[in-house]
Amino acid sequence: MNFSAWALQLNALLEQHQALWRHNAYQSLDLKPFNDYPELLPYLLTLSDSELFKLQADDRSLLRALLPFFPPATELLTLITLTSPENPSYCEPPSGIPGRKWQQIQAFINAHPTENTISKHHFSSTPVIEWCSGKGYLSEAMVRRYQLKSVGLEIDQALVASGNVRAASTNISRRIVNCDVFSDLVFQYVDNSQQILALHACGGLHQRLLRTAVNGGSPRLSLSPCCYHRFNDGEYQNQSTLMRSCSLILNNEDLRTAVRQTLTARVGETVARRQLQARYFALRVILNEQGLAADISLPSTAQHLSKATFTDWMQAILALKPLAIHIPSNSDHYEALGWQYLHKAERVELVRMAFRRAIELHCVLDSVLFLQEHHYHCTLSEFCSTALTPRNLLIQADKLTPPQT
Repeated sequence: MNFSAWALQLNALLEQHQALWRHNAYQSLDLKPFNDYPELLPYLLTLSDSELFKLQADDRSLLRALLPFFPPATELLTLITLTSPENPSYCEPPSGIPGRKWQQIQAFINAHPTENTISKHHFSSTPVIEWCSGKGYLSEAMVRRYQLKSVGLEIDQALVASGNVRAASTNISRRIVNCDVFSDLVFQYVDNSQQILALHACGGLHQRLLRTAVNGGSPRLSLSPCCYHRFNDGEYQNQSTLMRSCSLILNNEDLRTAVRQTLTARVGETVARRQLQARYFALRVILNEQGLAADISLPSTAQHLSKATFTDWMQAILALKPLAIHIPSNSDHYEALGWQYLHKAERVELVRMAFRRAIELHCVLDSVLFLQEHHYHCTLSEFCSTALTPRNLLIQADKLTPPQT
């Protein structure tokens, strides 16, 4: 697979259409970026709520729906389509491990070949370093299946203690150590005899993994990245030489777009979130009518306030940020307006969401290219369906053996 060509094509597409995927409909309903696609907005605004929610949850379904009205969807769909696994059967989780997390762990392990011809350090027989391990659920699963020795690296002392209590119940050498992976202490544990595994390592944490693996000579690593906006300096830091030569810079707002696909929220949480979003739109109407800037920064409010009256909610806002406005008596009118604005914003926002997987892949391909530059053979795939977790990309990398001289 030509990862360089793939990355450059994605980069060019994102650069060309950045006015669309950087347009935040919750902050601005200026629709000038959509002028080149006159049929797009009329289609979006006809979507029912059920259609909207379905498209919000599935990148490929969203792009297929946009194809007749948005020609770039064709290229986007091609560029984000990867090999996906068949739906596996899952066994019951061990006591104490959440069911969905256990399914993700099983899918992560199942996605790996137990043998390969690239390296003698096979997935099923090489000792494990679990990166940012938490309680060590992933390495526990590896121990159960392959009887491997493992060490988990975790900064939270409470998780270390809890994980080691679990580890003590097995007869295999498995432990978790208190380690900040950004510190030099990490090199006491990483060497050229152990593979590194990370399931959902956030932003700068998984980039640190890449650099540590390269510097420590790790023979193989398996990484599922997550939350690209965390643990960085406010923007994505390209690792590979190729991507550092590109002019596109992804800031943290862009990186949040990449992970705006949550499938695990409870119905009540979704209802509360939308109620609050509608109220923020209503408040911005009030701000505009009373002579204040409608785009002024507003404080966030607790989810439980979605159940309060609109007047009580506004009083909570004003307690957090005093504004020179009065609360209108006809609050129902403004709340209804807020829902009208939300109805439109959610549908316009689908265009930005159509680019979220492309933005994510832009980051993931940078990681792959970085590893290739340091003589790793890499594959990139999806280890499970997006219904199990939207963060389902899997990088597998094996250190290439230098030729004999």
